[in-house]
Amino acid sequence: MKRFLLIAYCFLFLTGCWSNIELDETALVHGVGIDKTEDNMLNISFEIVKPGGNQNSRHGSTQDDNNQMGGEHIILELKTNSLLDGARESIKYTKRKLDFGHTEAWIIGEELAKENFIRALDVVRRDQMLRLNSHIFITKDDPANVLNTSTLYENLVATELAASIEQTQFMSEYSPITLRGLYKLLEGPIRNGYIPIISIEEVHDNQITAIEGTAVIKKDRMIGELDRIETAGLNILLDRVKGGSIRTFIEKDELVSLEVISLKTKTTSTLKEKSVEATIDIKVKGTLGDNMTFNKKVDRNFLQKVEKAISERTKKVVQTTLQKLQQDLKTDITHIGIRTHKDYPKEWRYIQSNWNEIFANAKVTINVETNVVHKGLINENIHPNEKNQRNPYLFWKK
Repeated sequence: MKRFLLIAYCFLFLTGCWSNIELDETALVHGVGIDKTEDNMLNISFEIVKPGGNQNSRHGSTQDDNNQMGGEHIILELKTNSLLDGARESIKYTKRKLDFGHTEAWIIGEELAKENFIRALDVVRRDQMLRLNSHIFITKDDPANVLNTSTLYENLVATELAASIEQTQFMSEYSPITLRGLYKLLEGPIRNGYIPIISIEEVHDNQITAIEGTAVIKKDRMIGELDRIETAGLNILLDRVKGGSIRTFIEKDELVSLEVISLKTKTTSTLKEKSVEATIDIKVKGTLGDNMTFNKKVDRNFLQKVEKAISERTKKVVQTTLQKLQQDLKTDITHIGIRTHKDYPKEWRYIQSNWNEIFANAKVTINVETNVVHKGLINENIHPNEKNQRNPYLFWKK
């Protein structure tokens, strides 16, 4: 992998339209990194596919795309006033105009994220050439270094980030979001959002990326973060858990694991003058982990103990997340505000400006019901009113 460090001070006022550009006149950008410099400018990094070679992107393009979707990639860094100026200035070095039609990942440095980073991305929303379905990340590392890490499966770092984050739907400790999804949140009734945090880790002398939690966005900047367990609680609150496992202990030292088949969350909200009471109802369904049934008598009593332990663990995780959001960050990125807005549209206009404070003082009740589906070692379902289930261990093969 080659890395080209090109520093250019851009004070450009260029005009022009990038539509209808031929492929042989463009350089395809797959990843973009943006951070703040010490003199309050922007350090912008572009992961660009160098024409030629045999690398393939996730989009499956071939030589018909002028060889640009395959080939060696380079990292182009520019010091500039804005993203648009940087894109225009890059023509000096690439000899081609940048094409963002295949951009898969935007990586924001933490220093910039803690300021009004949305302003730096404003052109993304306005320019039709830029993809809003690209994933966005925040990093404490140098975004250019993130784009220059090793990859495990894909040839492009941005492609691997996008592919891996899409697979986290089966892991509740991650919170993927696209630019479109972020703008939808920040322009919605609550105007808060979240972005996954990535870091660089060294594994067997290779530097690779790892997802390490979630940045909490208030209005237009990062104001704190959730760790992986708190992120799991956030995903439960957002009703976006599609799989994964829940581990906890029965009594003192007996570890149990539940492979999640489904986890559904329903949020209700009651507005009383300028105070809110919310109820979070969570229903968990899953199967025992493979290692949990080995040399163990699985009877109705044991499964009921598992259900109780899983319910308590799930409730504790959600409580931990709510405590962080309500007491420490005083920022609502749950469904409580959205639910209140939908149920009380007339009253909302009077409380919207103070919603985060109202959320911080909201009384939240959490109810968790767990159903362990287990067939094979016992002949009867511990929930007699429930219909027979298909083999639960085939769930992951859907």
